Amino acid sequence: MLADRDSRFAEFFNVQLHYKIAHPPSGNESTDSKTLRHNGEEVNKATTRERNNLPAVLLHGFGASLFSWQRVLKQLAAIIDSSVVAFDRPGFGLTSRPKPLAGPAEKTGKLNPYSVKFSAKAALSFAEFLHSEQVILIGHSAGCLVAFQAYLDAPEKVAAMVFIAPAIAAPIVMGEIMKATSASIPGNEQLASGVDPSSQKKFRLIDIVSAVRDAIWWIVRQVLKALQIITAAVQALFQMLLPENFVKNVGSGISSVRDRLVTAVIRSSLTVWLVRVVMDRFGTTGVRMAWYDPFKADDIVLQGYTKPLQCKDWDKALLEFVLAMAVSPSASMDPKNPLGKRLKEVTCPVLVVTGDTDRLVPGWNARRLADALPNAEFALIKKCGHLPQEETPDELLTIIERFIAKTFASKPL
Repeated sequence: MLADRDSRFAEFFNVQLHYKIAHPPSGNESTDSKTLRHNGEEVNKATTRERNNLPAVLLHGFGASLFSWQRVLKQLAAIIDSSVVAFDRPGFGLTSRPKPLAGPAEKTGKLNPYSVKFSAKAALSFAEFLHSEQVILIGHSAGCLVAFQAYLDAPEKVAAMVFIAPAIAAPIVMGEIMKATSASIPGNEQLASGVDPSSQKKFRLIDIVSAVRDAIWWIVRQVLKALQIITAAVQALFQMLLPENFVKNVGSGISSVRDRLVTAVIRSSLTVWLVRVVMDRFGTTGVRMAWYDPFKADDIVLQGYTKPLQCKDWDKALLEFVLAMAVSPSASMDPKNPLGKRLKEVTCPVLVVTGDTDRLVPGWNARRLADALPNAEFALIKKCGHLPQEETPDELLTIIERFIAKTFASKPL
């Protein structure tokens, strides 16, 4: 049995979501329901008592699970004086691994359970589960994309958001890229990261692995760009020679071929094998590298991150998640609606927090994200890596508490 004593499961569109819930210390509420909403109809029998304060939903990042919130879950409930829910997104943790859709969501009429949109919809449903019209969304890393998507889908349901080490690419300029990459130049490590260069030597192997990963991803992007250019060229040629409807069908056919090619590669036995090898050899190393001090990622932490790998089909589900991002990206990644333009749509209060030594998502990106959002504030935690909620929970909680108090000072939560 992989579940903990306080684990709960809720059915959401035929997916068993693993979640945990914390209530404020003074609360006597109980939540007995085992289902949230199914196909838009409420089927739960929750018995939560009425309260004015807004609940919060915690959204973990890529490769993580609700385990990453264990050090702040109960404390956050005390801070906001309301219920706080953390759940495992499909493909991660102990949430069930549903079979992939038989075809594109547009054709099947069903939402891909591994998509960002599905997780966003689940996050908002937890607010309904707790009988609240609005919710505070707190995301970490790629979980911030889910929060962002949830806001775009239903801005009236999101009262505020907290982005922790957000994996959301903010609008950038070349000067900042040069500054961020200057750490690779001998003698410039301390300038870019604020860390003693000598302390970085033991991470060179990981830097090489990361460089290889980035190079592969760059190649993939170039291939996709080439396919887009070819598609545009073919459409432009046909527009001069053929009827408009035929042109649209050709463009759709090329996109379909591309998607089928990407799907075949990601779902191949070779790719599944590679995922197993990478996770077996570099999984724990990757967890340690997310910390400011890798040696503080003890056996308990490593076990918490690797336990979901005991679930059946964890490897295939992980690839389905990657496939959903590649073939059916979220609205925040839609090339027809650039992120830089959509950020301006977020008018609710947003707190952006990051560590000064984040090796996975650069701090300058988080700062620019805060600058790009209309109603955001930025906080930097010193001597902290990619996991403030685990490395510096007390400092993070203090920052969030101040933000909550300031945001809702003139009105009850």
